[in-house]
Amino acid sequence: MKKIYIMIGFILLSTLIYGCQKNELILYHLSYGDTVQNVRSRIYLKNSINEDYVEWASSHPDVIATTGHVTRPEVDQPSVDVTLTATYQSKTYAYTFTVTPLTGNDIYDLYPGLNDENHIIEWITYEQLITMLTTKQEALIYLGFEACPWCKEYLPIFHKLAKNTGHEVIYYYNFQSIRTIEEDHLNPLFQAIVDLIDETYLAKNPNNNQLWWLFAPTFIGLNDGEIKGFFTGAIENHRASENYLTKQQEEELKQIFRDMLTGVRPDIPCLC
Repeated sequence: MKKIYIMIGFILLSTLIYGCQKNELILYHLSYGDTVQNVRSRIYLKNSINEDYVEWASSHPDVIATTGHVTRPEVDQPSVDVTLTATYQSKTYAYTFTVTPLTGNDIYDLYPGLNDENHIIEWITYEQLITMLTTKQEALIYLGFEACPWCKEYLPIFHKLAKNTGHEVIYYYNFQSIRTIEEDHLNPLFQAIVDLIDETYLAKNPNNNQLWWLFAPTFIGLNDGEIKGFFTGAIENHRASENYLTKQQEEELKQIFRDMLTGVRPDIPCLC
């Protein structure tokens, strides 16, 4: 009889645990590299599920807005705990996050998923970018912007491989403001970049297939007057605002980057 009671108790406990797990509803997706105890970038909040709206409230909207936008405390200020409350189908779900302060390292603060304050990323101007694309001397170039969720996830992967292989710098140009269409024509500044890249590397704009396009992020490897490696856009079926790369998708991306790095520096094989 004692064994029966133990078994019944075990079943009831398992059912309770399973029920709690089953009813736990996660209505957000953290930026790459963040955790609930260390939030440094935007939180992607679900606004609807199966046409049912999700309403959000924030205990500190100046730190985490109901859009998911994060404003970190200034350097040397304390971290801030913020509770976001979601109301969905008449039920409420509360999530608490700790937003950590800025570091004072501009690029690292924009791309905290790097998890490396001693990064090798260097800002360049538009004029410097055009010179690099024209001469095609040895260079690793990243085109993107911090509001792009794919950029936030792919750049840290590219950076780690490049740094571990011995590359000393990745040149970064933020092309968000010029990557626009004006009256069915590309912004002239963006068009000048596109014109310096062979069409075999380009994609078509999804809203205007008459225009060549560069998606964010774009990674370019240059050497000896040629493009030695190129990647633009996203790994197939990867929605960065909803899910991280699967192991298979991450390995696919890493292999693309390895090939690029080896093409730029064939004397230093990428073994990472």
